[in-house]
Amino acid sequence: MPKREIDLLVLIIVSQSHSKKLMANLNKQHFYFTVIDSTSSLFHEPTVCLLMGLNHTRMDSLQQLVEKYCQPYRKLIPVQMRGIADFGPIPVIESIEGGATLYGMPVEHFEQI
Repeated sequence: MPKREIDLLVLIIVSQSHSKKLMANLNKQHFYFTVIDSTSSLFHEPTVCLLMGLNHTRMDSLQQLVEKYCQPYRKLIPVQMRGIADFGPIPVIESIEGGATLYGMPVEHFEQI
């Protein structure tokens, strides 16, 4: 693979449930990254942050891989509430979890040591 000049810094915030499959497929396509574990977050589901230097010509390929392996999904979460013993079925709320967020920032100089 020819060496390309890195002109983008990309952050991918991905749910932990999707991260292993995404990382394996990114490596197969010669996308290299640093994993920043961010398991404690404001969200119910833990997340992982992937940091990578990239040439802008590969951004579409990266976005297609993320869309393929990080589709959001619906999940039912039981609501915790106090009540009498014969209250009936436990109420649930529907949540959309998973997915990923990509941030791309142009860089003037990128050096890997």
